[in-house]
Amino acid sequence: MAAMAPALVDWRASRIDSDKTCVVLRNLNYGGNPLERVTVLHALQFYLDAVEFAEIILVPPPRETGGRLAPWYHVQLRFVFESGREPHLLNLAGSETGTDAGIPDLILSWESWRSPDKRFDVVSAMDSAAYGLSLRAYAGPQRFLEDTLHEQDWFAYRLQLPGGREGVVELLKVVLALGDGVARHTLSALLQQSEEDWLRHAPADTDDGHTAQQWRNLRERAQYSAARPDPAINLAAGQQRYQTLVRSCSTLARYAILVTASRLVRRGHREGVVLDKLPAPVLRDPEPWMSDMAGVNLKGLFLRAPLALRYILSHPETLPNRIPDELLAAGLLEQRDGKARFRQYSRNGLRPYGPEGINPQTRAALEP
Repeated sequence: MAAMAPALVDWRASRIDSDKTCVVLRNLNYGGNPLERVTVLHALQFYLDAVEFAEIILVPPPRETGGRLAPWYHVQLRFVFESGREPHLLNLAGSETGTDAGIPDLILSWESWRSPDKRFDVVSAMDSAAYGLSLRAYAGPQRFLEDTLHEQDWFAYRLQLPGGREGVVELLKVVLALGDGVARHTLSALLQQSEEDWLRHAPADTDDGHTAQQWRNLRERAQYSAARPDPAINLAAGQQRYQTLVRSCSTLARYAILVTASRLVRRGHREGVVLDKLPAPVLRDPEPWMSDMAGVNLKGLFLRAPLALRYILSHPETLPNRIPDELLAAGLLEQRDGKARFRQYSRNGLRPYGPEGINPQTRAALEP
């Protein structure tokens, strides 16, 4: 479960209010061996104004399980940094191992948070009590390696947010604030439960008062945040669990983009935005039948299938492959001749990375 730890902003080490906002991010996944199920987590430092562009990436399942024809894709956000101003791993900087401490990009991915022995199941996840919610951070090459080992390609759509680079920076800030808030709430709850379990089973000679204070100190550290209050970003306690249709990798990536666009429009950045096609940023609550669906047999699934179909038809944004068209209609994606433009990255085709980091062919915007 620790290997799936969420990304956390180290607010005390970051410089948020300076002219050059510097962020320290904890629990970046990089350098592990997915074949041996080894995960290595790092601390990462980067400047927000060094972000060059952002992409929303759709990752279909392998061909044998449907490929691009399958209804469920994984969705993640990719932030690419300027050449020469890449993020640096703090715990490798200055090391004598010869390892490059710089990484070219950052992948942020909403995932279910569960123990390693608990396999993810999309039907079980209809009940929000089944899985926690975690925003995980990866170095781009690490995530691409893991996906290609599963024979999963990337379909990358470059975002076109109002405000240009300011819009891309705003999106990164929104995603990090969302993920950090959810993570601190979850960690605080875990520490609360751990404290109760420890005090209940502690040895007889334990100083309960001193131990309880130590647990309180841990909880306060987990809860500390310098993020400004915002109801669109500070999710309510009931919204901080994974759910297949309303709080998944795709719906939360979409939500972050729409929150960002809404904030930018309010600041006067409206260039390129089709306002009457811009959806309101809303995270819906699960309907009662959804949690019931998680615990039924095959017959029960068939009986409830019309409810699921009705919901999907009423809320097409629940299908990941519909999101690019929705963003395109709102003017938030690069397009040509009215169609969303994307690059397909794969192990045997075009790759996003090369010997020098980002593949120069993929850094440039697609030609009109």
